[in-house]
Amino acid sequence: MIGTQQEVYVVLTGDLKSSRKLGERAEIQEGVKGALAVVNERFAGAISAKFMIVGGDGFQGMLYSTESLFDLYYSLFEHIGYRFYVGIGTGGISTNMSENVGEMDGEVFHRSSDALGMVKRKRGWVAFDSGRKLDGVITSSWNLMADAIWNWSERQKEIILYYRRHGEGRDAVISASQNFGIGERSIYKTLRTGRYHLLRSVEDALEEVLN
Repeated sequence: MIGTQQEVYVVLTGDLKSSRKLGERAEIQEGVKGALAVVNERFAGAISAKFMIVGGDGFQGMLYSTESLFDLYYSLFEHIGYRFYVGIGTGGISTNMSENVGEMDGEVFHRSSDALGMVKRKRGWVAFDSGRKLDGVITSSWNLMADAIWNWSERQKEIILYYRRHGEGRDAVISASQNFGIGERSIYKTLRTGRYHLLRSVEDALEEVLN
């Protein structure tokens, strides 16, 4: 955990990529709202201000710490259904705490917004800003991970995320095999071609740095 729950928070600010080219904006927004509702329920214990739509095509929420950051990112990736940028900032707030993320302000929000601006300019996936020298390493490593997962096929995405949610071990492979009606070898092949274990090793290394 970075800092303490009382002093330091984590804000994620996201924006859909090329949202004006996606079609019906109202329909897209409703889809994102549904995805955020799933995330808010699944990570209720880690979220200090629920994720909500901001600026029409964007979303924002605040966490108590970095502890659930990667799981939450994968959940957003799974449920939103559209490609998106994310700017992640850590820091304090200058207003009273609120369950409504739109009612707060402070360093953590400025860093998250600046990170989002940077990642959109560079056309990446993620930018991380905590005010530390390691931010560049975290951002670069995370972008390599994100670039890989956003290139998964829908089938790879379904299988790998199922495997991740069910513990990532031998039992998860058996469960996935039964759930998708395919052999265990096919599950292992999907994990291998999706380079999931390599991505997981990068994630574990980044978690050590963050925590």
